[in-house]
Amino acid sequence: MTTEINVIANCDDAVVFWIVDQPIANCFGFQLERERSLADGSVQRLVLDNRVGFEKDNPAPGDHKPSSQWPFQRFWWADHSVNSGDRVRYRVTPMVFNGGHLVEKIDARSSWTPWTELSGDAGDHMSAFFNRGLVISQFMARYLEKLRVDNGLATREDALKLFKKNLDDHEQPIRKFLSGALRDRMLELLKTAKTEKHHVYGALYELEDDELLTALEGLKSRGHIVLANGSITPKKGESTAEARKRDQNKAGRKRLRDAGLEVINRFISPGALGHNKFLVLAKGTAAAPKPFAAWTGSTNWTKTGLCTQINNGLLVEHTAAAKEYFAQWQRLKAAKSEFPAALVTANSKAKKVTVGNSKMDIWFTRATQKVDLAAIDDVINGAKEGVLFLMFQPGSAGTLGTIRKKLKSPGKMYIKGVVSTLPGDGEDEATVSVHGETSSSVSFDVVQPEGILRPFSSWAATVTRNEFLFGAGKIGFAIVHSKLIVVDPFTKPVVITGSHNFSTAASGKNDENFVIVRGNTALACEYGAHILSVYQHYRWMTFVNAKQKQGQNPKAFLDEDDKWQAGQLKGASRKELDFWVR
Repeated sequence: MTTEINVIANCDDAVVFWIVDQPIANCFGFQLERERSLADGSVQRLVLDNRVGFEKDNPAPGDHKPSSQWPFQRFWWADHSVNSGDRVRYRVTPMVFNGGHLVEKIDARSSWTPWTELSGDAGDHMSAFFNRGLVISQFMARYLEKLRVDNGLATREDALKLFKKNLDDHEQPIRKFLSGALRDRMLELLKTAKTEKHHVYGALYELEDDELLTALEGLKSRGHIVLANGSITPKKGESTAEARKRDQNKAGRKRLRDAGLEVINRFISPGALGHNKFLVLAKGTAAAPKPFAAWTGSTNWTKTGLCTQINNGLLVEHTAAAKEYFAQWQRLKAAKSEFPAALVTANSKAKKVTVGNSKMDIWFTRATQKVDLAAIDDVINGAKEGVLFLMFQPGSAGTLGTIRKKLKSPGKMYIKGVVSTLPGDGEDEATVSVHGETSSSVSFDVVQPEGILRPFSSWAATVTRNEFLFGAGKIGFAIVHSKLIVVDPFTKPVVITGSHNFSTAASGKNDENFVIVRGNTALACEYGAHILSVYQHYRWMTFVNAKQKQGQNPKAFLDEDDKWQAGQLKGASRKELDFWVR
């Protein structure tokens, strides 16, 4: 018997999957090894740790041991301990109980995966970047408790308030960690533009992060920003016209103008949102700019956008694509705070660009007759093997509705996703297996982020969903803010990303953008690894949360037999393994 293995990676994570044809007798789990290629040409080999132990070892919170001693009783693992620039490979070995102790079953060991470099580069002049905005997590639970104790605070809510305040400090380690490669690349783009004397043209929705503002200020007259007024709610008795005079970006707008940037007001809220978050980089002069790169994705220019939500950024370093985003910037500048017919007409047709071996359809809204949503539906309905996604607030009438129909179809394909806030009609219930436990009443193919209510075994209670969204230490409105879809990553890959929420409001009311990229397998795998890491993170906590609401806790320790394999090698779990490994 052999073990098959596969790894997908991006700039921040490597996700490893493995599979066997049938359960292995006396297998108590798998040892997972990683080799890292070092700068001096040597190779560092490490047995990765597991944080779930055997009950007889009395594991305490935070304990971990090499997976040769505490084997992984699962068939996948997301390695978060690697970083951009690392060159790594993995293999797994079944650990069988023999002669009173665990030994390696060498004849069933996997081969090493091919060497994989963690990088944003996906070829075809495209690169993808992600943050680590998982406030609802074990590492943040322990960080907040330490923050509370170290500062003599009474409650976790007090610690949350201090945490959010500390995010204003550019040098705070927690800010740098949570914002990850996403923040690094955004700052690098602006620094390079300043040094190389490039012009930067942006269309932004929110602008309040001091570090990003400072970087924009450095552009001076080479910066040109169409800046919305945020999201304005009319006061009682206030007309829409009166409400639109208010500006959530007032302080940032003043700073940019004082620094000499060109700032164009686009005050369309309430009624609509100037929801774009794109940049165009151009050589030449303001009178004759030569666009050469475009930045898009889901990231608002705020500390919450960088640090406390899941977000992504896509850089396309290609003249034809950059010209399309620049043309939209020009249309928005000319429109000021209106939606002239010429703008909507221009938005209602995809801008088609060939970038290397990839095909790009670039869309802007507001558009007519939901043609943008129809283009997304065509991608979803054309899927043959799998659909993965992250969404903010899509509602039930847009793309999420199309995906739900796919979930209900006979012989349904592999579909997994996270929605920051589900519409609430209960249609997403499905059966999945987590650590070998299966229950149709507590687990989902489509999940919304939840926390762990109470500590158990070695797991800490986390920030809960209600604390994040509504509590005294409220973080914000979004837990997952990415707008991201990946279809058939290994065969006919398609990636969709941008600012568009995949909703009818995004189609018919707002300024939005998204791009459909076809034919870039590397890009699809980078985004697939990101989606999968977020999905598995929240699937597990959704499972724990539901169990605890029923007055139970999930299994806390490793099994001391080989029965854990059975549920993971059949049904939906087997289908998932086949998708990623084979």
